[in-house]
Amino acid sequence: MRVSIVIPTFNRAGMFAHTIPALLKQQAGDFTYEVIFVANGSSDATDSILKGVVASHPETFRYFWIEPTGGPSAPRNVGIRAATGDVVIILDDDVAPDPDLVLRHVEFHRQHAEPHQAAVGQVYVPPHMLEDPMSIFHSHYSYDRLRNAELLTYFDFWTCNVSLKREFMLSRGMFNEHVPYFEDIEVAHRLEKAGMHLYFVPLAQGQHLHQSTPAKLADRAFAIGGGLYRVMEHMPAASVKKRFGLVSTEFGPKWFVKRLLRLVAFFLIDNPATRGLLRLLGATGRKRNRVTDAYYSLVFGRSFLAGYYKTWFKNRRLPAMARASQT
Repeated sequence: MRVSIVIPTFNRAGMFAHTIPALLKQQAGDFTYEVIFVANGSSDATDSILKGVVASHPETFRYFWIEPTGGPSAPRNVGIRAATGDVVIILDDDVAPDPDLVLRHVEFHRQHAEPHQAAVGQVYVPPHMLEDPMSIFHSHYSYDRLRNAELLTYFDFWTCNVSLKREFMLSRGMFNEHVPYFEDIEVAHRLEKAGMHLYFVPLAQGQHLHQSTPAKLADRAFAIGGGLYRVMEHMPAASVKKRFGLVSTEFGPKWFVKRLLRLVAFFLIDNPATRGLLRLLGATGRKRNRVTDAYYSLVFGRSFLAGYYKTWFKNRRLPAMARASQT
């Protein structure tokens, strides 16, 4: 068996000192693997570093550079199309794989050789990064829920660490390059409709060496909120609303009232006085604690909701304006 690891990357040159040695140290059995980096318009030292890595390890590493696209879909598609492996493992560029990550994915695919069988592995925040306040957004994955599920859904297709048969994806659907956020659940929804069965492989692990910063949190949350609304143009909106607990009348009055009350409660708590008090209590400090968790949850939640509902309002307003211009 041959395996291709596809990694889209954008301005993460500082990560390569951690991720590249980990990729080189994978336990190899009776299989071979290649690593394909695809830079999405990176403007830092990515180009020179990866060209050097390819020159030093041409048997393992390949590298492509494409014009910036604003999301990971296009570079992933480039890597998958260029891959020579029977199985493709998709990793994020801030994941340093444990030495047996590739081996564990290979074991799964040998036991589940059917074209439609796919696997999601696990990522974890290493102990030395758990004190970073931003780790709240990277240590919340509900892997316990995955362990208790016999078969996963498209919402569990987390592309920080996932594997599938290359030919199945090529023939059943690639990443939608018009979807900048939640592109993983969008493609997984199409793949699931085409017959994909997704399983959890907890032993296929990697360290999530996140590089989030408080300064960029609000802008990123706003973009993610807008992206959540946009992805519903490409997949069943009701399933997305229910998964993310959004206010909707589609699930009956009980759901609507419960979610509306939660939304009202959030806005009552999220006010200048609360945020000021949390800052006085050390919310912007460098060490994660309950105060930082509360503060950055408010920052993220406020911007996420603003991005979602602003996009919702804009999309409702434009058709109304178009109709008015025709009268």
